[in-house]
Amino acid sequence: MKKVIIILIGVLLLSMSFAAALPYALVKNEAKTTARNGAFEGSIGPRPHGNQTVGSFSGTYHLRNRGGRFIGNWTISLQNFSASGTMRGFFARHIILGRISVSQDNRTLPVIGFLRANNDTFAGRAMAPVGPALYFWGTYT
Repeated sequence: MKKVIIILIGVLLLSMSFAAALPYALVKNEAKTTARNGAFEGSIGPRPHGNQTVGSFSGTYHLRNRGGRFIGNWTISLQNFSASGTMRGFFARHIILGRISVSQDNRTLPVIGFLRANNDTFAGRAMAPVGPALYFWGTYT
């Protein structure tokens, strides 16, 4: 009886690990159809896909097996304030880590964010130590 219980527990644990790994295996196959290198462009605003857009960004990305890297330019214009600069960083699944440079101040700031990609579109939210956490959305090719 003990052997049967041990075998059942082993089969249960094995089936749970297969069930947990299956979605990742499907995503990996889906990622192979995405271009390894491409371009992206999008908008920045205080609300996701909101009516108010305060900035825009564009750049290129290089996809790897489990994530990738990106580099691009951004601009923000709100009331009497405007700024621009460059951005670069890494993304893996739903996390973005990077740095933005502000041309006017000649300094860089770290950025961490959350990303969701779906059918050639993406959306997320980025946070930096200065300023509000802004939403971004756009398309990639």
